Amino acid sequence: MTKVTRRTMLKATGAIGAGTLIGPAEAQDAASPKLFKAAVFHTPVLVPPSGDALPAVRARNTEAMVAAIEKAMAGADKPRILSFPVLQLTSAQRAVSGVPMSAVAVDLISEPLDKTVFAPIVAACRRHNCYVSTSTQEKVPQLPGKFFHTGFIMGPEGLVLRSPKSQAQSAPEVSYLRDFPEEYTKIFGPDSIMPVVQTPVGKLACFVEGEAEVLEASRLIASKGAEIILHTSLENGETPWQALKQAIGFQCHVFLLTGVTSRNIFANDPAGKWAAGAATIVGPDGKILAQMGGQDEGFAMADINLAAVAEAKKKFGRNTVPAWNLYTKLYKG
Repeated sequence: MTKVTRRTMLKATGAIGAGTLIGPAEAQDAASPKLFKAAVFHTPVLVPPSGDALPAVRARNTEAMVAAIEKAMAGADKPRILSFPVLQLTSAQRAVSGVPMSAVAVDLISEPLDKTVFAPIVAACRRHNCYVSTSTQEKVPQLPGKFFHTGFIMGPEGLVLRSPKSQAQSAPEVSYLRDFPEEYTKIFGPDSIMPVVQTPVGKLACFVEGEAEVLEASRLIASKGAEIILHTSLENGETPWQALKQAIGFQCHVFLLTGVTSRNIFANDPAGKWAAGAATIVGPDGKILAQMGGQDEGFAMADINLAAVAEAKKKFGRNTVPAWNLYTKLYKG
């Protein structure tokens, strides 16, 4: 395994600081804790009405996110992992208000997260020794002129992992890793696309929205040894999301933790517009362990027993784990 440090500027990694990036050959290394709680959030987000209003709206969204973390930590069962919806600080609707990508995009890698707009969330991670996922519009110094929609994980250590979208549809200004994978991996390393990182709460990965519709993405992550995929999302009513999420859990034998936006709240519509879908925790046998959707808002929580990953592979793997020596050749053909 390659130890990750800020000094390396993500060279040979897709993560920063806290973790150890895992390649396919290292998937079985390092023990993970066996049992803890996780929470997925079904929460609203304020949409900035203009570029001028962005700082204030982002601050209010940050306060709401921290308040949601504190509420989840108020009970006896305190989650170690919390999966929030997509773009929890700026919303997926900011372009509707004419807020330019250049205004909302942040640099995740040039300085510690506790020096950025995410500092209050990192502080909450440190208070509660937990790991939190969401996504952000991202600008990367090494790739000027490109913007990413990036899922990422924060923890007590700061930025733990970042994973830009590879191909799933996003805003018009967003770049996709499918279009320049060689350039990206030359900068960030061979395992930097769909990375997996070893943490104190297991082997984690993260992806955004429709990346869950591409089974190869989940398969790749699973082949790198991921035990938990944090899925930060906004769901529509056309995609069979529940079926997809259960299929990922079962076919890849991972825990899938999906946080989903409940409402987009606009300046001229304080009641907001409700979105579809449900925040969901799926186990490595494909069963739903916890869920919150409809017009309920808050979080759903479940036990995460990492031993269940190996148990599911042992029980079902003969049929579900691909024969890579066969399929790799067939894909290339």
